[in-house]
Amino acid sequence: MAASAVRVLSEHPFDGIDLDWEYPCYGEAGIASSPDDKRNFTLLLRTIREALDAKGSLEGRRYLLTIAAGADQYYVDGTEMDQAQKYLDFVQLMTYDMRGGFQVLTGHHTNLYAPAGDLFRISADASVNMFVRAGVPREKLVIGAAFYSRVWHGVPDRNRGLHQMAGGSGGYGPAFTELAADYINKNGYTRYWDEEACAPYLFNGSSLISYDDEESIRRKCDYVKDQGLAGIMFWEYSCDKTHRLLNAMYRTLQGNE
Repeated sequence: MAASAVRVLSEHPFDGIDLDWEYPCYGEAGIASSPDDKRNFTLLLRTIREALDAKGSLEGRRYLLTIAAGADQYYVDGTEMDQAQKYLDFVQLMTYDMRGGFQVLTGHHTNLYAPAGDLFRISADASVNMFVRAGVPREKLVIGAAFYSRVWHGVPDRNRGLHQMAGGSGGYGPAFTELAADYINKNGYTRYWDEEACAPYLFNGSSLISYDDEESIRRKCDYVKDQGLAGIMFWEYSCDKTHRLLNAMYRTLQGNE
């Protein structure tokens, strides 16, 4: 696999390799898994790092090696992050889909903080602290933003739909392009802001949509700067043809907002 990675970098003008193994030691995605994944993941990263460094030394440059990491405790338990981080330039926390496909309880799927009254205490801030305790330096951590939404239907009309048992789990909702055109304060949906979570959501009396907007993006970017993190990433580019989210991200990180 390391040899394949080097070959890819020889054939294409990439900056490095990003691994998205979902997830070491877990087979829920229908992949083979084993407790040996925990150590083998570290060894895989070390082997790829050595191959990238060997190639880079011949060219007078450094190639990046990064991973996309699950944002909750299961990922820390299935890896050796204190050892793995030695071979990585960035650990990119997938701080989205933190609620949705597995939960019928409505809530934020890409919130910065965990609000009071939420049974699930996961958030971008909780994830950062979890990985720091696991041995990852803050300057290697990247948090994630969502350019798409999660939606619950059959939601009781209480508490503006937040933290309610819905008629089913939270599936993928509209991309931000569609949210901006047809949903945000349109067609019966009202935008609400959760100050504790630093996250917006939409509710129309029976459906709740969790998403990121310019305000939540700015809060995340300010958090990155305040906490001394490496940066922020997002999934994914084609979901925001308005470019509003990317512009907010860029301007805030540059100190223009």
